[in-house]
Amino acid sequence: MSKLKLFIISANMVLVLLFFGFNIVKNEKVLSEGETVLLELRPVDPRSLMQGDYMTLHFEVCNHIYGLEAESNKFCVVRLDDDRVAHFVSLTNDAAVALKEDELLLRYSLEKNSWGGKSYTIGSDSYFFQEGTGNKYVAATYGMLKVVTKGEMIGTCSLVGLCDENKKLIE
Repeated sequence: MSKLKLFIISANMVLVLLFFGFNIVKNEKVLSEGETVLLELRPVDPRSLMQGDYMTLHFEVCNHIYGLEAESNKFCVVRLDDDRVAHFVSLTNDAAVALKEDELLLRYSLEKNSWGGKSYTIGSDSYFFQEGTGNKYVAATYGMLKVVTKGEMIGTCSLVGLCDENKKLIE
Protein backbone atom coordinates (compact mmCIF):
# COMPACT_ATOMS: atom_id res chain seq x y z
CA MET A 1 0.00 0.00 0.00
CA SER A 2 1.39 3.38 -0.94
CA LYS A 3 2.09 6.06 1.64
CA LEU A 4 -0.58 8.33 0.09
CA LYS A 5 -3.32 5.69 0.47
CA LEU A 6 -2.22 4.99 4.03
CA PHE A 7 -2.32 8.73 4.81
CA ILE A 8 -5.82 9.12 3.30
CA ILE A 9 -7.17 6.13 5.22
CA SER A 10 -5.59 7.37 8.46
CA ALA A 11 -6.93 10.91 7.94
CA ASN A 12 -10.45 9.56 7.34
CA MET A 13 -10.29 7.45 10.47
CA VAL A 14 -9.20 10.45 12.53
CA LEU A 15 -12.07 12.55 11.10
CA VAL A 16 -14.62 9.85 11.88
CA LEU A 17 -13.32 9.50 15.44
CA LEU A 18 -13.39 13.27 15.93
CA PHE A 19 -16.98 13.42 14.62
CA PHE A 20 -18.18 10.70 17.00
CA GLY A 21 -16.17 12.11 19.88
CA PHE A 22 -17.68 15.58 19.38
CA ASN A 23 -21.22 14.14 19.35
CA ILE A 24 -20.57 12.12 22.50
CA VAL A 25 -19.24 15.18 24.34
CA LYS A 26 -22.19 17.27 23.14
CA ASN A 27 -24.76 14.69 24.30
CA GLU A 28 -23.01 14.18 27.64
CA LYS A 29 -23.14 17.96 28.19
CA VAL A 30 -26.91 17.95 27.60
CA LEU A 31 -27.37 15.11 30.08
CA SER A 32 -25.15 16.60 32.76
CA GLU A 33 -26.15 20.27 32.49
CA GLY A 34 -29.70 19.98 31.15
CA GLU A 35 -32.84 20.77 33.08
CA THR A 36 -35.28 17.88 33.63
CA VAL A 37 -38.61 18.25 31.81
CA LEU A 38 -41.54 15.85 31.45
CA LEU A 39 -43.49 15.76 28.18
CA GLU A 40 -46.84 14.01 27.99
CA LEU A 41 -46.72 11.36 25.30
CA ARG A 42 -48.95 9.37 23.00
CA PRO A 43 -47.10 6.05 22.55
CA VAL A 44 -47.42 3.44 19.83
CA ASP A 45 -45.80 0.06 20.43
CA PRO A 46 -44.43 -1.48 17.24
CA ARG A 47 -41.91 -4.29 16.97
CA SER A 48 -39.07 -4.33 14.49
CA LEU A 49 -37.33 -7.56 13.54
CA MET A 50 -34.11 -5.65 12.86
CA GLN A 51 -34.20 -3.27 15.83
CA GLY A 52 -35.96 -5.26 18.56
CA ASP A 53 -38.55 -3.88 20.96
CA TYR A 54 -39.18 -0.17 20.99
CA MET A 55 -41.89 2.42 21.46
CA THR A 56 -42.58 5.16 18.94
CA LEU A 57 -42.99 8.43 20.81
CA HIS A 58 -45.27 11.30 19.94
CA PHE A 59 -45.32 14.10 22.47
CA GLU A 60 -48.53 16.02 23.20
CA VAL A 61 -46.66 19.34 22.80
CA CYS A 62 -46.05 18.45 19.12
CA ASN A 63 -49.83 18.43 18.46
CA HIS A 64 -49.79 22.21 18.95
CA ILE A 65 -46.94 22.74 16.49
CA TYR A 66 -48.90 21.50 13.45
CA GLY A 67 -50.41 24.30 11.41
CA LEU A 68 -48.64 27.15 13.20
CA GLU A 69 -46.06 27.98 10.52
CA ALA A 70 -43.76 25.63 12.38
CA GLU A 71 -41.40 25.16 9.45
CA SER A 72 -40.21 28.77 9.79
CA ASN A 73 -39.50 28.39 13.52
CA LYS A 74 -37.00 26.38 15.51
CA PHE A 75 -38.24 26.48 19.09
CA CYS A 76 -41.35 25.67 21.06
CA VAL A 77 -41.89 27.77 24.18
CA VAL A 78 -43.32 25.69 27.02
CA ARG A 79 -44.49 26.48 30.53
CA LEU A 80 -43.55 24.07 33.32
CA ASP A 81 -46.10 23.25 35.98
CA ASP A 82 -45.20 22.33 39.58
CA ASP A 83 -44.47 18.72 38.54
CA ARG A 84 -42.09 19.85 35.72
CA VAL A 85 -44.61 18.83 33.03
CA ALA A 86 -44.28 21.04 29.94
CA HIS A 87 -47.33 22.74 28.39
CA PHE A 88 -47.32 24.48 24.99
CA VAL A 89 -47.20 28.31 24.95
CA SER A 90 -45.99 29.42 21.49
CA LEU A 91 -43.42 29.00 18.71
CA THR A 92 -40.43 31.21 18.06
CA ASN A 93 -37.33 31.42 15.91
CA ASP A 94 -35.50 33.60 18.44
CA ALA A 95 -33.32 31.80 20.99
CA ALA A 96 -33.05 35.07 22.91
CA VAL A 97 -36.80 35.49 23.34
CA ALA A 98 -37.86 36.83 26.74
CA LEU A 99 -39.13 33.93 28.81
CA LYS A 100 -41.06 33.96 32.07
CA GLU A 101 -39.51 32.24 35.07
CA ASP A 102 -41.46 29.00 34.51
CA GLU A 103 -40.87 28.84 30.73
CA LEU A 104 -38.15 27.35 28.58
CA LEU A 105 -37.35 26.59 24.96
CA LEU A 106 -37.49 23.17 23.31
CA ARG A 107 -35.73 22.78 19.95
CA TYR A 108 -37.77 20.70 17.52
CA SER A 109 -37.12 19.28 14.08
CA LEU A 110 -39.32 18.53 11.10
CA GLU A 111 -39.25 14.97 9.80
CA LYS A 112 -40.77 14.22 6.39
CA ASN A 113 -41.85 10.71 5.57
CA SER A 114 -41.90 8.95 2.22
CA TRP A 115 -45.66 9.55 1.84
CA GLY A 116 -45.28 13.30 1.85
CA GLY A 117 -46.46 13.72 5.42
CA LYS A 118 -44.56 15.45 8.17
CA SER A 119 -44.04 15.08 11.86
CA TYR A 120 -42.28 17.15 14.48
CA THR A 121 -39.75 15.61 16.84
CA ILE A 122 -38.50 16.86 20.19
CA GLY A 123 -35.49 15.00 21.53
CA SER A 124 -36.23 11.55 20.18
CA ASP A 125 -39.03 9.85 18.29
CA SER A 126 -38.48 6.37 19.74
CA TYR A 127 -37.45 4.57 22.91
CA PHE A 128 -35.69 1.20 22.73
CA PHE A 129 -35.89 -1.32 25.55
CA GLN A 130 -34.68 -4.83 26.24
CA GLU A 131 -36.63 -7.57 24.49
CA GLY A 132 -39.34 -9.01 26.69
CA THR A 133 -39.54 -6.00 29.04
CA GLY A 134 -42.18 -4.11 27.05
CA ASN A 135 -44.99 -4.78 29.55
CA LYS A 136 -43.53 -2.38 32.10
CA TYR A 137 -43.55 0.45 29.53
CA VAL A 138 -47.27 0.08 28.76
CA ALA A 139 -47.94 2.49 31.63
CA ALA A 140 -45.64 5.15 30.16
CA THR A 141 -47.39 8.51 30.29
CA TYR A 142 -44.46 10.94 30.11
CA GLY A 143 -41.10 11.17 28.44
CA MET A 144 -38.33 12.50 30.68
CA LEU A 145 -35.94 14.80 28.83
CA LYS A 146 -32.91 16.86 29.75
CA VAL A 147 -33.00 20.31 28.12
CA VAL A 148 -30.16 22.79 27.70
CA THR A 149 -31.35 26.16 29.02
CA LYS A 150 -28.47 28.45 28.04
CA GLY A 151 -25.66 28.86 25.58
CA GLU A 152 -25.45 28.01 21.90
CA MET A 153 -27.17 24.64 22.39
CA ILE A 154 -30.23 26.18 24.07
CA GLY A 155 -33.35 24.07 23.63
CA THR A 156 -31.44 20.91 22.74
CA CYS A 157 -33.19 17.90 24.29
CA SER A 158 -32.09 14.35 25.11
CA LEU A 159 -34.52 11.63 26.11
CA VAL A 160 -33.55 10.14 29.48
CA GLY A 161 -36.36 7.64 29.95
CA LEU A 162 -40.09 7.12 30.29
CA CYS A 163 -42.22 7.87 33.36
CA ASP A 164 -45.51 6.47 34.63
CA GLU A 165 -48.63 8.45 35.50
CA ASN A 166 -47.10 9.31 38.90
CA LYS A 167 -44.14 10.89 37.07
CA LYS A 168 -41.75 8.22 38.35
CA LEU A 169 -39.02 6.96 36.02
CA ILE A 170 -39.76 3.42 34.81
CA GLU A 171 -36.68 1.28 35.42
